[in-house]
Amino acid sequence: MKIFIVVISIVTAFTSFSQDVQFKCTDSLIGKYDRFSVDNFGTIHVVNNDVIQIISTSLDTVFTASLKSIIPYSIESSKSFRTLLFDKDRSVIKFLDNTLTDIQGEIDLVNQDIQQPILVCESFGGNTIWILDAANLRLIKMNQNLQKVLIIENLIYLFDWIKMPSQMKESKDFLFILIPGKGVARFDVFGTFIDIYPCDADWIDATGNFLFVKTTANKIQVIPLEGLLEAEFEYNIPDNTIDFAFTRQNVYLHTDKGIFIGSFEKTK
Repeated sequence: MKIFIVVISIVTAFTSFSQDVQFKCTDSLIGKYDRFSVDNFGTIHVVNNDVIQIISTSLDTVFTASLKSIIPYSIESSKSFRTLLFDKDRSVIKFLDNTLTDIQGEIDLVNQDIQQPILVCESFGGNTIWILDAANLRLIKMNQNLQKVLIIENLIYLFDWIKMPSQMKESKDFLFILIPGKGVARFDVFGTFIDIYPCDADWIDATGNFLFVKTTANKIQVIPLEGLLEAEFEYNIPDNTIDFAFTRQNVYLHTDKGIFIGSFEKTK
């Protein structure tokens, strides 16, 4: 049953490192999920193996579909009119509309002369996507017609061939790439490298004027995007947290038990 509790805004919940801030759960989606994503309206997309579901804000299942041959490495529903799925093992992407209907069929990136795509994410410039190609050490922006509109070469500083970049996210005119053991590299929307936030992290998110970093010490650091990349706030999270998402209304913590919805609040 949904718990009706007023959720304090994420922005007003920000407090200093020294103050006691805890995650306050107001709702939950119990179950086993491999991946999840939240769109701008608070609709949740979840994937378990090859099954994808759309969950409404009232936590009702709206649509369910079988992906058949695709096992998503990543899912992104930041554009409310489509969901981007990336199967890393097969180097395939697929777009679904908001009823989980296939839009373009499977797109084999190898057939698009991208030999080793390891990360894919949405871009908000001209309805495009970013692709990180490890084989040729390059970053590619591709449009909906599968044309390469931007190519950034020689990204050798992102790769140590032991821990490859593991996540990519565009937000607020920046592209962020998570490099385990090194930090979060920041680029502008034209693919120009700006700087790197050094940290040992395994998940990131970005929304509004903030970058959110989940460290391997089970903390979420909050880094303002204006000025130098420096953490201003830090939240403790459960040890079994797999990944997370921030929206303007809620925080979503994904654990091995399900997805827990709420906010970080200062304790009395």
